[in-house]
Amino acid sequence: MFRVSDWYTSLACFTFPTVFIGLRVDEIAALVDGDASGSRAAAVIDRIDRTLPHIRGSAFIHADACAPTDSASFQAAKGAIRSGDKGWDMLIESDKVKAAFKDGHTARICLHSYRRMDSIREFRVFVKDRQIVAMSQMRLDRHYGRLAGRRDEIWAKGRRLIEDAAAGLPADDIVVDVYLTSAGEYMIVDMNNFGPPTDPLLLRSWDRDWDEEAGLKLLAKPTRLGGEVQVSF
Repeated sequence: MFRVSDWYTSLACFTFPTVFIGLRVDEIAALVDGDASGSRAAAVIDRIDRTLPHIRGSAFIHADACAPTDSASFQAAKGAIRSGDKGWDMLIESDKVKAAFKDGHTARICLHSYRRMDSIREFRVFVKDRQIVAMSQMRLDRHYGRLAGRRDEIWAKGRRLIEDAAAGLPADDIVVDVYLTSAGEYMIVDMNNFGPPTDPLLLRSWDRDWDEEAGLKLLAKPTRLGGEVQVSF
C-alpha cells in the first residue's frame, strides 16, 4: 500500500495539488468508531472547513491510503464535497477507510480539487526497474475505437511520464494509475503494488516475462461473423 504522502513531495507536479490533514490518536478512534457529531469529529470537521476555501470548486476527500468509494455518500456525490461534515460522513461510512486507519496504514486525510474524470481516459502503467514495460486501459466494458486510433500517442506519453517521474517513484517495481487530461498530459492518480492483489487488467496475469516490453493493451474490436453459420448441439 502506497500512501499519497509517501510520494507526493517528489511527484507533486505530476498529480493534483493536495492538502494533508493529520489526525490525532483520539480523532482516528472517532473515525473508526463512526462518530458523526462528537467533539473529536467536530475538531476534524473544523479543520476540513478551514481548508475548503483554499480549494477551487468542490473538493475530493480521501484517506492517505485509499478513497471512500464504498461509502453511500461518496457514491451519491461522486466523491465531491463542499463542507466538512459531508466529507467526514463519507469517511466514517467507508469500511475501507476505517480499516486503513485502524490497521495503522494511514494517519491523514487528503483533499484536492474535485475533477470530473472520463473513465475512458484512465490507464494503468506497469513499471519494472523504474522503466515502463506495459500499459492497460482501465475501463474494460467494450472496445473504444478512439483509444485504438491514439495508441502510439498514449504509449509515447506514458513512456515520457515514467522517464520524467522515475526518480521520485517510491519503489523500483510499481503500478501507477494515471489519467490523460484533455490537454494531453498525464496526472498520477494512485500507486499500487507490482503484483497481487493489484489487478493486471489486460496484461491478464502476473505470471509473465516482465523483462519483455508489452506496450499498450486495449480491448480488441469484436469479430463479426459473416455468411451462413452452422450451429449444432
